[in-house]
Amino acid sequence: MATNFFSQQDLARRNTRILVTLFSLAVVLLLLLTNALVLVGLGFVDLQNVDSSAVERGLPWPTIFFISIGVITAVGIAVLVKWQQLKGGGKVVAVSLGGNRIDGASDDPLERRLLNVVEEMAIAANVPVPPVYLLPEKGINAFAAGYSPGDAVIGVTRGCIEQLNRDELQGVVAHEFSHILNGDMRMNIRMIAILNGILFLGHAGYYMLRAGSTGRGTISRSSSGRNKNAGGVLAIALGLVVIGYVGSFFGNLIKAAVSRQREYLADASAVQFSRNPRGIAGALKRIGAHSAGTRINNRNADENSHLFFGEAISRWASIFATHPPLEQRIKRLEPHWNGKFPSAINQVEAATESPAAQATSNTMPDKQAIIHAVAALPMLLVQNSRQPLQAQAIVCAMLLRHADYEAEQIKLIKELGSLELLQQVDQLIDAVQALTLPLQVQLLQRIVPALKTLNHDQFVQFEQLIVALTAVDKHLSLPEWLVIHFIDHTVASHFKPKPQIQRTRQTDFARLQTPALHLLAAVAKAAGEPQACQQAWRAGLNALALADTTPMPDGDFSELSSCIDRLLGAAPLLKQHLWHALLAAVAADKLETQTEQALLTALALMLEMPWQPQTPSR
Repeated sequence: MATNFFSQQDLARRNTRILVTLFSLAVVLLLLLTNALVLVGLGFVDLQNVDSSAVERGLPWPTIFFISIGVITAVGIAVLVKWQQLKGGGKVVAVSLGGNRIDGASDDPLERRLLNVVEEMAIAANVPVPPVYLLPEKGINAFAAGYSPGDAVIGVTRGCIEQLNRDELQGVVAHEFSHILNGDMRMNIRMIAILNGILFLGHAGYYMLRAGSTGRGTISRSSSGRNKNAGGVLAIALGLVVIGYVGSFFGNLIKAAVSRQREYLADASAVQFSRNPRGIAGALKRIGAHSAGTRINNRNADENSHLFFGEAISRWASIFATHPPLEQRIKRLEPHWNGKFPSAINQVEAATESPAAQATSNTMPDKQAIIHAVAALPMLLVQNSRQPLQAQAIVCAMLLRHADYEAEQIKLIKELGSLELLQQVDQLIDAVQALTLPLQVQLLQRIVPALKTLNHDQFVQFEQLIVALTAVDKHLSLPEWLVIHFIDHTVASHFKPKPQIQRTRQTDFARLQTPALHLLAAVAKAAGEPQACQQAWRAGLNALALADTTPMPDGDFSELSSCIDRLLGAAPLLKQHLWHALLAAVAADKLETQTEQALLTALALMLEMPWQPQTPSR
C-alpha cells in the first residue's frame, strides 16, 4: 500500500509536539530535583529535623526562585547553542560525523555508483539532488540530515558502498529519502538540540566535580566552615551528574520510542520508491552478516544515533535502541525469510558495473518500474551537471531564450561571469535548449550539489548574473521564473539561511487563501487557451470548496514567489488539500501539457511537497 507522505509529515509534526511536551515535563522534574539538591547540599533544609509545617514556614522561596530561573536559563541556553550549531543544516551534521563530501568528478567507481544511485532516488522522490558525504567507517550505515529537502545531505559509510551491491545500496538510499519526505529530518535535528539541554545539568555537575577535585588542595583545613561548604558544593556537583544522567535516561527512552516507529515506515516507503523490496531487505541481511554491523565509531555518533539507517552504537538494553531489531525489519519486508544471512560481498563485485549499467548510470532500471525516465537526459548534460562551472553554464543556457536579446545577455555573461563560463555556455547551449521544459526542471534538480560547492562570493556573483539575464527583456516568463526561484529556494539558502527554517505550521486555510488562489491561477493559466484556463480555474475552486464566481487574480510570476514563501508554512494536510486542487485544475481538460507538467514538478519541489510526476517526454 502506498505511503501517504502528507499524513506521515503531519504525524512527524505531532510527534515533535509530543517531544516538546515531554521535554517540558523533564525540565520541570529537573527543576524540582535541582532545587531539592541545592537546598539540602547548602544546608537550607536539615533532613534530620524537618516536618511539613517547618518546611512550609522555613523554605527560602527567593532562593528557590533564583535556582529555578538559573536552571531554566542554563537548559535554554544549552538548547539554543546546539540549535545555533546545527543552523547550517545537514552539512554540519555530516562534517561532525567525520564525513567528506564526494566530488562530482570522483574517479572512484564505488563513489560514482553512489552518486548515480542518489541522483536516481532524488528524481524518483522529486526532491533536489542532495550533496553526498562519505564517512570513513567500516560499518554499513547511512543517514539523511537537514531542515528541509533543499537543505538535506545524504551521508553513507565506506562499509556501505564496499559491502552492498547496487540494488542493496539503492534500497538504503531510498530509505533515507523516505525520511526526507516523511518529515523526519527536522524532528531529528530538534531532538538533538533538546537532548543536549537535558544533558547540560549532568555536564555542569561533571565540571564542578573536576574543579572541586583540582582545587581541593588549596582549601584551608583550619576552616571547618569552608570545608563544610566545599563538601556541600561537591555533593551538589555529584547530585547534578546524577540528575543529568537520569534526564538523559528518559530522554533516550523518548528518542528511541519515536525513532523506532519511523524506521519501520521508512523501510516500507523505500520499497515504494525503488519498487524492489529485495534491495533494502538484502541490505539488512548484509548487515547481519557483516562483522562491523552498523557501528559508527565517531565520538558524535551517540547524539546523532537516531539519524542512521541502522543502530549506530551498542546499547546495554533494547529499550534504548533507536532502531527495531534487524530480524524484525527483514521479516516485515520478506515474511518468508529463512533467517539466514548471506556471506560478505566481494568488493570487486560491488565496484563493478557492467558497460550497460554505466551507460545508464543515471537511469532507474526498468526492472524496478520507477516512474521517471531519467535516461532521457543526454550523458553530456548529466556529467556536466556535477561540475560547478558547467552547472552555472547550464543555468545560463536555460536563460538564453530570446534571439533579440542574446547579444546583450552574452555581454552580461562576460562582464558578470567570466570568459570560461561563456565558453562552457557555448558548448552546452544546444543540448540544454533541445530539452523540453519538464526535462530542464529535472536538470535543475541535478545541478544543486555542484552549485553548493561555490564559495559565498562566487555564488553572490552568479546570483547577480542570472537575475541580470532575466531582466534584459523586462518580462519574467515561466521558464525564467522556474530557474530563478528554484535556485533561490534550493541553493541560496545554503549560503544565507532563510527564516522559513523556523516557520510555524499554519492550519487555517482562510489565512492562506490569497496566496493559494494566486498559485491556482498560475496553474490554470498554464492550460493555454482561455476556455481551458477558465475550466481549470473552476475545477480548482470546486476542489477547494470555493464559489465558482471567485475572480481569478491577476499578477505575474514575481508575485508568485512571495506566495510560495507563505505557503511553505502550511501544515502538511493543508498542503495536501491545496495540491489536490492544483491537480484537479490540470486534469480538468484531460490533457496535461508540458508546461503544466513542468510547473507542477517545480511547485512540488519549491513547496517541499511529496509528489511523483509522470514520465517527462523529450
